[in-house]
Amino acid sequence: MTTYERRHAPGPSRCLAAHPEDPTNCAGPRDAVIILDSHGDKAAGCEHHAARLLASLDGARVEPGSVPGAAARAFQAADSIRPFCWYMSAPRTESSQLSRAEDRSARNHRH
Repeated sequence: MTTYERRHAPGPSRCLAAHPEDPTNCAGPRDAVIILDSHGDKAAGCEHHAARLLASLDGARVEPGSVPGAAARAFQAADSIRPFCWYMSAPRTESSQLSRAEDRSARNHRH
């Protein structure tokens, strides 16, 4: 494990999908789903952190883990979560800074 990985590894009570700067706790089993990034790297996660990570990574996808139905729920929840939502004071003016649902709504209102 590199110095960076040690510094940014989730705490012992958090899943691998929990971003180091996301202050929230896990909800449910820490292997409920598997998140794959656009390069195919995998991280097991609880539904809560999986949805937040999925909303934050372009090209990510979710696969089933230990909890039946959790992948579908995480995918559905990610649609309404803004990327890096733990940055509460971040500007949200560009389409890439909005949730997928907000972006769809904004695009529909422009036409």
